Amino acid sequence: MPEKQQSPTGRPRDPDVSERLIAAALEEYARTGWQSFTMQGVARRAGVGKSALYRRWTTKEELLIAGVESVALPLSETSDSGNLREDLTDAATRILHHFLDPTGWATLRISVDSTASPTMLDPFQERVTQAIRSGITAIFTHAADRGELTSDVPVRPLVESLVGSILVHVLSMPFDVRDDARQNAAAHVEPLVDVIMRAASPQPCP
Repeated sequence: MPEKQQSPTGRPRDPDVSERLIAAALEEYARTGWQSFTMQGVARRAGVGKSALYRRWTTKEELLIAGVESVALPLSETSDSGNLREDLTDAATRILHHFLDPTGWATLRISVDSTASPTMLDPFQERVTQAIRSGITAIFTHAADRGELTSDVPVRPLVESLVGSILVHVLSMPFDVRDDARQNAAAHVEPLVDVIMRAASPQPCP
């Protein structure tokens, strides 16, 4: 006679609830900033009890780390199609979508708030900044390895120029244009990528 299997103790964690809590945490932070960011506010925004939140994270620092890591990983991923322009366009499209989303505004607000609380918030800001920088840097590195770029091209200014131009593009975008930007992101980032391509390409000798 087969042994009766014991039921696992406790209620298993629902990944959908975890994802909803992380999304709510980033939206809450985007609207309130660090000083007013509370576990209670996140639970209320997510529509779950505080106990569900505290079973996963015991402090708002742990919760914000989870939120930042959830957006940092996709931003650090890179494609290697064998073509610099295509890879930059893909990365720029993902960054554009990031800044058009409430999660993007949360990471932007972390950067602003870190000027007032650098000791507390610098680690959060650095995770996102490093994710964006490392992903695009890898694209330029692959291009240099293929011979599309010379090894002396200053990569960091190019990375910062691309990310900065995308952010300014979003900040200056009228609200009624944002839906078009989400649906036709490539058309919005291609002019910005063109500028970077011209700056990165070796100049012909006179």
